[in-house]
Amino acid sequence: MTGSPAGGPLPASALCEGVRYMASASTVTVSTFRTALRDAGDAPPDLVSALGPEVPSLAIEIVREIRESVDDFGDLPEQAPRSRVVATVERTLHQFIDQIANPAGTNDHCISVYRRIGREAYETGTGLDALQSAYRVGARVAWRRIADAGRRAGWSAETMSRLAEAVFAYVEELAEHSVQGHAQAGGNTTDRVTALRAKLLELVLAGPNAEQADTLAGLAREARWRIPATVACVAVAPAERAEPHLPPAVAEDVLADLGRQDACLVVPDPDAPGRHEMLARALRDSPFAVGPSVPLARAAASHRLAVQTLSLMRRGIIAFDRYVLCSDELPTLVLFRDEDVIALMAERLDERLAPLKPPQRARLTETLQAWIVTGGRVPRIAELLHVHVQTVRYRLRRLHELFGDDLDDADWKFGMEMVLRAKSLTGSRE
Repeated sequence: MTGSPAGGPLPASALCEGVRYMASASTVTVSTFRTALRDAGDAPPDLVSALGPEVPSLAIEIVREIRESVDDFGDLPEQAPRSRVVATVERTLHQFIDQIANPAGTNDHCISVYRRIGREAYETGTGLDALQSAYRVGARVAWRRIADAGRRAGWSAETMSRLAEAVFAYVEELAEHSVQGHAQAGGNTTDRVTALRAKLLELVLAGPNAEQADTLAGLAREARWRIPATVACVAVAPAERAEPHLPPAVAEDVLADLGRQDACLVVPDPDAPGRHEMLARALRDSPFAVGPSVPLARAAASHRLAVQTLSLMRRGIIAFDRYVLCSDELPTLVLFRDEDVIALMAERLDERLAPLKPPQRARLTETLQAWIVTGGRVPRIAELLHVHVQTVRYRLRRLHELFGDDLDDADWKFGMEMVLRAKSLTGSRE
């Protein structure tokens, strides 16, 4: 990583990098931090001198912020310069700085310490949500201080962006070790809760009726799952996975079964900040579709729409980068809900155009679609198709010869608009 002239402003993009990683709030594998170290390149020569003096006060600030922000940790010592908690945070911060400065080093000590923290959290009744919240708070506070130090040192936006990735990957690695310790301490209890949650997932996806409400409530209590006001179901494309489960630090309230043929998740309170980003990082190897937010009783509908959306994504009908929100694609979902109907309507259109040669069919088809979309405004059609107005008028005369009075029928035009939209989405792929 390289520096920029001392005293130069740190662009907002560098701070945004930290916010982007902080919002994701999921865990990564150990190798991800190693990847972040590799990608970071050479550390700034003044890294240790810039960050080292911040460590003592930063450790106290992190502990204070966790105590104030996470209810389960409200009893952490307020004045804690000698406390074991602050000492652990200090050592962790020094370990991070050392590994950035010397990527060949190891963090075996941190691994054992943070697994022990996970075990102790389980033994004191602290849940994974609280544990993970504490890590997220710590990451946020640490990154804020590092960003300030980087600004004062005049580090470049690229340097800060890569440091942000390393910070959050490091914290997530520690979180994963704690989650593993928590799970190990849970032993058979964890296995039982996992089995109960699998049953709960099946019941939720089946759409429980009123008579099953008590069954669901009892199962939720046993599975330590708070019944939410709203959920969204997520359909996940298959991926090469060694283990059909989500990374451990995904929010504890997410029900998941990636081992199913139609791998899926049920995400409570899906519109809460950071939920979509959490899924994007947890499912980084797999495209996925997020169903609409619905009351729990309608989870089956959210699941059905997520599955349909994922199918259209995999066929290339719905474009995507990492994932798609079903709520953004509702017209397309309606259009492809019953493809047999669309196919029958398309056959009728093709029959009317059959006497024409393929190039003529293509030109008149696009003209018909533009005519419907624009309400028959000739200049606008010409603009859309990049042809002369006279060309449009000639094509419209041909369409009237082929379709006659149908062109004045509102129902016929509505049907043709659906067919033509479907054709444009599928193109030559189908």
